[in-house]
Amino acid sequence: MTPDVMTAANTRIVVDTSSNVPDDLLARYRMLEAPTLVIFGEESYRNKHELSEQDFYVKLAASKVLPTTSQPPPSYFAELYRQAFASGAEHIFVVTVTSKLSGTFRSAQMATQEFGAERFTLWDSNSISIGSGWQAIMAARLLEQGVAREDFLRKMGKLRGEIVGFAALETLKYVARSGRVGNLQAGVGELLQVKPILELWDGAATVIARVRGRKRSLQEVIDCLHNFYGDRPLNIGVIHANAQKDAEALLAQAHTVLTIDEVQFSDIGPAIAALAGPGVVGLAGCPNDLGF
Repeated sequence: MTPDVMTAANTRIVVDTSSNVPDDLLARYRMLEAPTLVIFGEESYRNKHELSEQDFYVKLAASKVLPTTSQPPPSYFAELYRQAFASGAEHIFVVTVTSKLSGTFRSAQMATQEFGAERFTLWDSNSISIGSGWQAIMAARLLEQGVAREDFLRKMGKLRGEIVGFAALETLKYVARSGRVGNLQAGVGELLQVKPILELWDGAATVIARVRGRKRSLQEVIDCLHNFYGDRPLNIGVIHANAQKDAEALLAQAHTVLTIDEVQFSDIGPAIAALAGPGVVGLAGCPNDLGF
């Protein structure tokens, strides 16, 4: 059963690698992480275990076939659950990327059958990348304080509904092939001359704008986030796919417009980069005025 008061001592957090929680925060909050699979032809690799971010981009540039991805199988989650319970956890809070775009939540759910579903709170973040990761991070901060179960779920539900991200793509080659992006209309050829802006909201990835040039696309990401949040205080996730310099430039620009309390950088990693392509940069907002 879920403890009446949830704490960092009695509740362990499990995430997936596509939630992009930075490694230092994984360690700080003792989160366990299930690796997504990245597949090049007949070869399959566990993200971060058998294929680093940098190795992935090298392999991507050299490969004649575009990679595909697959959610962590239930056995990966089950192994993490065993570790958590063996280390003294009474309950496990599982945060995954949106079930609308990935089967990860279903894998996490299937793995609970071995242990008893009542020992888990399964959390579909309704987001991807650091939008999902922020929910795990903020949950960990609630657990550090100790929080009644009802308050925990209420605050997390409020947070989930107020997280949004925007990203500028460098190319349409990958998302056009993936079939997972909404509003990607048939005229792909003419769009190759512009930079699509993705909105990551309500569990979906949707093209909401098309602008010419990299510099303008970065400004559009900031403007979209400001239109959504206004001057509310934000924790910001800066996401990129092998584009650290552009990500840093985006953050510097964002500081002039947004009210930023905390920043976390995340390379989106092979699983998401395989779908969105290298060169992606974006921002995910996590409002910092919800009483966490």
